[in-house]
Amino acid sequence: MKEKHIFAGNNTAGGFYSCFNYVFDPAELNHIYILKGGPGVGKSSFMKKFAAEMVTKNLSVEYIHCSSDNESLDGIIVPDLKIAFVDGTAPHTIDPVIPGAVDEIINLGAFLNSHQLEKHKHQIIQTNQTKTRLYKSAYRYLEAAGIISEEINSLYDQFIDVKKFSEMCNKAIDKLCCDDISTKTPKIKKMFLESYTANGYVSHTKTMCQNRRVWAVIGENTNYTSEFLKKIADETVKKGYDVELYLRPLTPDKLQHVYIPELNLMVISSESYVTNGFEEVFDIHGIMDTDNLRTHISEIENNLHLHEMLIKNALEKLSETKKYHELLEVFYINTMNFNGVDECFNSILIRYT
Repeated sequence: MKEKHIFAGNNTAGGFYSCFNYVFDPAELNHIYILKGGPGVGKSSFMKKFAAEMVTKNLSVEYIHCSSDNESLDGIIVPDLKIAFVDGTAPHTIDPVIPGAVDEIINLGAFLNSHQLEKHKHQIIQTNQTKTRLYKSAYRYLEAAGIISEEINSLYDQFIDVKKFSEMCNKAIDKLCCDDISTKTPKIKKMFLESYTANGYVSHTKTMCQNRRVWAVIGENTNYTSEFLKKIADETVKKGYDVELYLRPLTPDKLQHVYIPELNLMVISSESYVTNGFEEVFDIHGIMDTDNLRTHISEIENNLHLHEMLIKNALEKLSETKKYHELLEVFYINTMNFNGVDECFNSILIRYT
């Protein structure tokens, strides 16, 4: 039995970024249960409870954590049964792609006492408005942090030995030693292992590396670490291997890590210079013109400090959104018939027992 913890969406420099269509693929799953209903109706609890039941049966479970609050779930997948549950509400609104045959909507909102909820209409509207304002503020800070990140990278870019970088990529590709199985159509998935959440910056990378071969590409220039990972991914896809592309939380157009399941190989990027514990290490910092780079150290340090402050402010805003979300949950929880939710849960669980 294995557990896997990922994020299917993220709070990025460009706002909320969704990879839900990669994670919940109707072509790969026999059944997708789409949970609908407002905050506090029990969607995350429903999924946690179902996952716990599957664990008791020694089945593997993939946990898709919520990027707003990593303690909540946006979904679960049980690969052995080829079934999934997913929160189908905003900001990652999901509707059936293959209704009935694969997708099924479970409307937990049906167990709400809407008449009782109407009494709190104005408070709910005000709370939602405040929460929306906080998200917009958080995204502005993240957007600014993304701009500063690109400025830092533009400085590093000047001092990379492009020829040595190309040689490093070719060396890594040679070390892959993977046979050509291009007769098979490779599957490409995109998702996140790390996220900016209401509980701070959360990473599941260490867990993902357990019991796997791990290579590391080291360097503070995320343009080049991403390009290195892209070349690895492109080569394995060309040869027919499945790949999981883990995107950078702030700038999801760049890669942070790559996993090649058929090689049991994780290739991670790291800005630290810890080199022990990895099967292979590729040091991009080592192919930089550090002598000339030193003339820009003060500018880089100032930008790094600014970047850190912007991220800190964004995380504070995200933390505030959680308080208002919890307030919304109280309104809904107090009007819910959870006995009805339990009956719904049991009617689905019995299908898999």
